[in-house]
Amino acid sequence: MTRCSAGLRGPLFDAAGGLPLSFPALLCDLRPRFLAKCRVGTGFRAVARNGRVLLASDRSLEELAGRAVRVRVQAWHKKILTGEQPEPWGVLLCIRCEENGSAEPYTARLTDQCGQEFALALDVGGGMELEFR
Repeated sequence: MTRCSAGLRGPLFDAAGGLPLSFPALLCDLRPRFLAKCRVGTGFRAVARNGRVLLASDRSLEELAGRAVRVRVQAWHKKILTGEQPEPWGVLLCIRCEENGSAEPYTARLTDQCGQEFALALDVGGGMELEFR
């Protein structure tokens, strides 16, 4: 597992053979584990409390709860010092709301212990994981 995919596990990740991967989902309220950072143009940014998951979305955290979305998971590259090349740092979650989702979505929830039937789990800090099943 590469540094950029640390904290990411499950059959969906294994079947994809790595990152990036994309799937439909019904989102839960992410505010307990994500901190809203800023608005960039028409998009919104938030970061997980562990600092290793960056969320980029077309809606604010408040508006995402209970919505049908398209999730893309990919490597997040970051520069630490000016002049350095970006290096793998964590996971980037790109989330876009879907008005007419046709595919059967995964259901997301924040949990301190993933069940046996999860498809993908992502460490978001504080002993919690974002689980998709």
